[in-house]
Amino acid sequence: MTRNCLFKILLLTFVFLSVSGLYSCHKNDPGEEKDNTYYISSQLLKTRTQLEISAFYTLLGISYLPALNLVPYVNADVKINKIVYKTEYLDGEINASGLVCLPEVAGEYPILCFQNGTNTLHSDAPSVNYNNELFVLIECIASMGFIVLIPDYPGFGESEDIDHPYMHKETTVSSILNMIRASKEFAEKEDTSAQPTDDLFIFGYSQGGWATLALQEAIEQNYSSEFNLIASACGAGPYNLTSVNDYVLSLTEYPQPYYLAYMLKGLKSVGSITNEYSDIFNSEYASEIDQLFDGNHSGSEINAELTTDINKLFTSAYLIGYKTDEQYASVRTAFKDNSISAWNVSTPTRLYHGDQDEYIPISITEEMLSEFWNAGTPESKLEMVTISGYDHSGGVIPTGVKAISWFLNFTSSGD
Repeated sequence: MTRNCLFKILLLTFVFLSVSGLYSCHKNDPGEEKDNTYYISSQLLKTRTQLEISAFYTLLGISYLPALNLVPYVNADVKINKIVYKTEYLDGEINASGLVCLPEVAGEYPILCFQNGTNTLHSDAPSVNYNNELFVLIECIASMGFIVLIPDYPGFGESEDIDHPYMHKETTVSSILNMIRASKEFAEKEDTSAQPTDDLFIFGYSQGGWATLALQEAIEQNYSSEFNLIASACGAGPYNLTSVNDYVLSLTEYPQPYYLAYMLKGLKSVGSITNEYSDIFNSEYASEIDQLFDGNHSGSEINAELTTDINKLFTSAYLIGYKTDEQYASVRTAFKDNSISAWNVSTPTRLYHGDQDEYIPISITEEMLSEFWNAGTPESKLEMVTISGYDHSGGVIPTGVKAISWFLNFTSSGD
């Protein structure tokens, strides 16, 4: 870096801090303070420049060529902020967190809310590991004319002291809705140059695909007057928990045993499942579940402590009687209550899935698609996009690039 460039950066930093100070004084005027319902606080984490963002998508294009098509839409620097907000949890309230990414060009922008996939590490929460390649891919969408949100989910970030209610629909959906509401209060409270409109895009992959479809269901059926949902992109989600469980139990070996253990623990942590772990898992694994999902073990580390052998992981009673025995009634009910029920979709929706996915098979999405048709959804509103040649992990980036490109068709940026 040249001395002249360094001087310019220092000068701009000084000006920014000076202006921020002026705004802080202005905001402290007691006559103008307004209580927020959701938003608590914010912290600027990083600024990504337009040049850096263009370079990122260009490099991404080396491994996935269509990413190069996004480069021409990069038009702004992006400020990445962590916000803390209030949301419901069980019978109380917690402080939750997530990322709000703002384009550094004044104007009004639609919100794009991204729901991330399965994570067990506190250190991998979006507001902590915001330099993760996938999160960077999503954060940088803000440079194309969006205000981008990435919730941490309860159990991560500001709320890492509680168990993550993995695959619990009510808690997940309410935390995302409240994140969106809090982001609007943040923009108003902090008088950001980028201000949100009521238009909303939603997108997610794996757990996030399920969360996105659950969010869409809630908005269309209960909150359509509050949120103007423009489009929804859901990738490789476990939409029907019963079908996912049936698929895993039908196998001899399953390469990701921590998925099922996480789902059962998450639903047990909120009281939906009342069985003891020993009713479901064989003793050598039942005693380890809580400590394995303590936020300090990765999925691969948890897998290493479990077993891919289904007959060794689960008790014979569970394998034989899960579908019928009264002992497992709470498990069946929890799976049913937290699955997505098809409805007549009114928002343009795409369901993405890799045809080589062995963790969440493409049949889960095909089943969901069929149920939507049966519920009266018109073909003009719903499309399934097969990611040919990709498995579950490999399908993340292709799904992200395809979804972003599709969203741009709905905005002036994509004209």
